[in-house]
Amino acid sequence: MEIINPDHLDGPFTGGFGELTCHSCHFDYDLNMDGGRLKVEGLKDSFERGKSYEITVSIKSDHLENGGFQMTSRFQDGTQAGEFNWDGNHVMLTPSISDEVYYLQHSETGTRPTGDREVTWTFFWNSPNHKSDQKVVFNVAANAGNDDDSAFGDWIYVQELTVVPK
Repeated sequence: MEIINPDHLDGPFTGGFGELTCHSCHFDYDLNMDGGRLKVEGLKDSFERGKSYEITVSIKSDHLENGGFQMTSRFQDGTQAGEFNWDGNHVMLTPSISDEVYYLQHSETGTRPTGDREVTWTFFWNSPNHKSDQKVVFNVAANAGNDDDSAFGDWIYVQELTVVPK
């Protein structure tokens, strides 16, 4: 079975800095429902200036058939903090958003489960070389989809992580 799902998020949906989340379209259930989880690994409480960090985002749910995510890294003033890099074709930058803030998201290929009822994405975040005295806020939203090509029956999870410079 070929999974045909969007690699076309139009706009920011991380939930950070007053943005909407995926819940604005996938609204059947409350955010962060029991029976699933959003996990972000590879970020510590602090970061070193100019260092690369491998990050893994995963979404797992009892009913997951496919999944998606969107993530940003910003200073507390809302400006871009660091850069995302990746190998492979499971993630991409969200098209149709200005380059002032980078939104990393799943690609169409990246919606397929990588485990039992789980989708995982691994990429790198290069911490900033400047403004190193400011905290960095990561906002991530993820969709545990049921693969019916509708906005119904999907579970949305959001998380905000803050890291401070060393």
